Amino acid sequence: MPESFIVSAPDPSFSSLPDINGYLERMAKPLQDKLRLAFFVPPAAKTFLDAGCADGTITIALARMFPHIQFLGIDLDENFISLARERSSDVPNVRFERVYLRQLLMRDERYDVVQFCSVLHEFAHYGEGISSVLKAIADAHELLNVGGTINIRDMILHDYTRRSDFQVEVLRRKIKAVCEPARLTDFIALFGELDSLYTINHFLLKYMYDENWTRECPENYVATSFEQYQQIFDLLGMRLEHHQSYTLKYLEEKWKSDFGLTAEQISGLRSTTLLVAKKETKRK
Repeated sequence: MPESFIVSAPDPSFSSLPDINGYLERMAKPLQDKLRLAFFVPPAAKTFLDAGCADGTITIALARMFPHIQFLGIDLDENFISLARERSSDVPNVRFERVYLRQLLMRDERYDVVQFCSVLHEFAHYGEGISSVLKAIADAHELLNVGGTINIRDMILHDYTRRSDFQVEVLRRKIKAVCEPARLTDFIALFGELDSLYTINHFLLKYMYDENWTRECPENYVATSFEQYQQIFDLLGMRLEHHQSYTLKYLEEKWKSDFGLTAEQISGLRSTTLLVAKKETKRK
């Protein structure tokens, strides 16, 4: 859940989803991949903030891996926070709170890592687009110790994928031949025709969510591009230390199975991006 903005931000409750257990299972399913973020925890880190921690699955796993680090997981959903507290009762170096990210600025505690794992697209969607993402990252920057990092995992595409190319027509034809027409109609009404790798990639990231389609379809998974993230880091004087984009294996296999896509056709699509940006100096 997004929790950076206090003003003008809806407070949607994920606990009210028609299939909340399915939602949490999907969140936990790529746990091993999400734990790639562990490779980017600075060796000397002592404090770690997980913003938008949901039920704490990732936070707790990291806390077990780094027992010398004190972890704080925050989220706006009280039920998720209760679940996280129950699951972490035997993990002494982690705690969970229902609190807005911005409210932490009023406290003295600062962090060596602020993590946003699969959540910043929700800041954009449920907040006010890029301005809410900018505020979240700016708040995280202010909460960082010098030398600390903002670690991001999300669905992030490059601006160049907004252009059409030779693959687009083939991909669109294969998708439309198989996919439920009503589902395509819903998506196109919100995000436009499947006329670029950007919109095709976006559709392929969400078409499979049957139970929660009415909630998942309107959510803009790819609201913020890589180039926009880079601009935000530049504005804050941060250095981008790591950038990696790839596609989860199970999604590759699903796209091949559902639509008959080839490895070559999938090669231009992405499901996941990791960004690590470092705070080098204190802003004056």
